[in-house]
Amino acid sequence: MVGLLHRRMDYKRFYKQLLQPIEERIGRVNEESIMAIIGFDCGGPVTLCTIGRGRESFVTYVTCELSVREEQRPAECGRYEVMITCDDQKWAHEILSKVGRMSLEGVFGHGHTIDISPVVDADCPIRGLVVEEFARVTIDGQPYGILYFHGVTLAELEFAMEFGADKLLVCLKRAEVYPRTSIRRKDSVGISA
Repeated sequence: MVGLLHRRMDYKRFYKQLLQPIEERIGRVNEESIMAIIGFDCGGPVTLCTIGRGRESFVTYVTCELSVREEQRPAECGRYEVMITCDDQKWAHEILSKVGRMSLEGVFGHGHTIDISPVVDADCPIRGLVVEEFARVTIDGQPYGILYFHGVTLAELEFAMEFGADKLLVCLKRAEVYPRTSIRRKDSVGISA
């Protein structure tokens, strides 16, 4: 069994505080979570909260079980949850589960890039992820955060690796792609240093 930071923690209160920046900037977190029969601790997918599910074509998915784990290596913002806004629930759930497992062994932070080519279908145009720090929250005197992952094409990933994630995020905003990851997007945005 994994070690939880505070066995007597009020998880409902904790996540209400942690997800408050999402509610303020993106929208109301849906009441229902996405859970699997086989949980994350047994090799299954992470549990997700959603924003916009059932109302929008792009839904924001955010994990809600990583930041309370002793095994997670804290980032600069503290222990954290990860999120993505995507047009495919299955794809987002798989990617966030893989990222969640990686967060137990490594540390992510703003500006990091990840090549996901080995774990996505060959015909998927999204070949990488770029990390953006979304929020920092202090709960009971401890720092926590939310990291926003953005799916990018191979050309965009290479651009971020050469010129920096912040420059790429500006290009994605200019092209009106940010913050939406579409696994159906065929072309890279116009990127230039």
